[in-house]
Amino acid sequence: MRAVVTLLLLATACTVGEDTPAETALAPTIPRDVFMTLKDPAAAHAELCDHDPADLTFPDRADRITNRFCQDVKPGGVMPEPHGLADLLHILDLDFADPNGGNGTGGNPAFAILGHSSALTARKVSSITPTAFVFTPPLADGSLPPDYMFLAFDPGEQFVEVASFSPADMAVNFYLVLFDKVCGANCGPDDLLTPEQTTGWSNVRIYESTTALDNTIADCRQCHIGKGKDVPDTGDALILRMQELEAPHTHWFDASTTGGQALLHDFHAAHGTTEDYGPIPAALVDRSDPSKMAAFITRAGFGDQPNPFHSAAIEAEVIASSPMQPAINVPLGASAAWQAMFDPACAGQFIPAPYHDVKITDPQKLSVMTERYRQFRDGGTPHLEVDIRDVFLDSGLVDMGFAAPPELDGRALLVEQCQQCHNARLDPTITRDLFLVDKLDKMSRAEKDLAIDRLATPTDTRLTMPPPLFRTLGQRERDLMIVELRR
Repeated sequence: MRAVVTLLLLATACTVGEDTPAETALAPTIPRDVFMTLKDPAAAHAELCDHDPADLTFPDRADRITNRFCQDVKPGGVMPEPHGLADLLHILDLDFADPNGGNGTGGNPAFAILGHSSALTARKVSSITPTAFVFTPPLADGSLPPDYMFLAFDPGEQFVEVASFSPADMAVNFYLVLFDKVCGANCGPDDLLTPEQTTGWSNVRIYESTTALDNTIADCRQCHIGKGKDVPDTGDALILRMQELEAPHTHWFDASTTGGQALLHDFHAAHGTTEDYGPIPAALVDRSDPSKMAAFITRAGFGDQPNPFHSAAIEAEVIASSPMQPAINVPLGASAAWQAMFDPACAGQFIPAPYHDVKITDPQKLSVMTERYRQFRDGGTPHLEVDIRDVFLDSGLVDMGFAAPPELDGRALLVEQCQQCHNARLDPTITRDLFLVDKLDKMSRAEKDLAIDRLATPTDTRLTMPPPLFRTLGQRERDLMIVELRR
């Protein structure tokens, strides 16, 4: 009973409003040392292709990414070496046979484009730099391919994310595909926020979520765990995520919906209509179709999503409260249906709830970044010198889950800010399991002191907690959390 009462108190503390996060908050960046604990390319390949020598079927019945990249374990086989996104898509049978064709037809993969995310790069995803998903289309009879897969592309980073179904294990495996560019640690907007990002790759290496990857902030499993407990190597608890399964799929590009049209308008204002976007040919961008992705995920057995986003009800309430939505998103909208999903997320039960409004962008910031990118695209300036991803609406950051509601105390802040990654449902074999917010009263003094040190870390490193990429915290909030941990 005490646990229920505590949950209710936390939930009621998560009311939101137009509160701008403190100016002292760390910038939302991915630390340069975030992947330093991962193996080098050769060792990563050996780890990917490690298998029982008695299994003479390997890699034929493995998931597609393992199958394609582990062909060198077979006599005469060769490991592919992609030198760009186009090469990778071709290796995985996700390339576009007809760049002027259809979505999931005529030899093309299916695809959908997302303007607001709860995933690894969520703090960088908006209508100007959306996430592009390409995935294996259903077969002619509507059934699923035996080795289907999804690839997620975001500009600005030297990696892509992959989910790949294994026929042998009957489970979805999750991967991070890292690559290097010549610019290395000095890569800038020119290198990573333009079509230049998709070429000039080297040292491509692949890490499955059950490797050391799951003990980094790039852990796939903390978002893709279902309603059970994470048990590595079984796949039982891992699911494909799409919180907005229901039409009109609020934050997805879609020429058939009002919200989708508004997002497409903002995208084209910056990128025009002739620039390819990551894996998506320019002529096909407007054919983004989230309903195809929702249908596929449902058919694959993942239709029962934790804390689903009820798009139709939420959008109707937002428009009623702010009639200029979705084209004009200031003032913010409001929705009781959205609040009902935000509260349990704030109480640590689920990953952050998607924002209630269609647009997450500040109109003025978006206008400036759109013009800067347009000038570069049209040849008016030789270099893109700004990070065009800095377009988020400050007054909406709390509602987006990136900043903390201002009235939370230290304990509630630990839950809202940390419990998503530090809870007893996740893999108990990793060091992160030593700091479990849902078992805070049983935590050792030494572990609490270590957490205090991480909260007090002033620089952007992989040890900074909570990671600035996910949470925008000011010193006041950090101090409250430290006071709670000192009890």
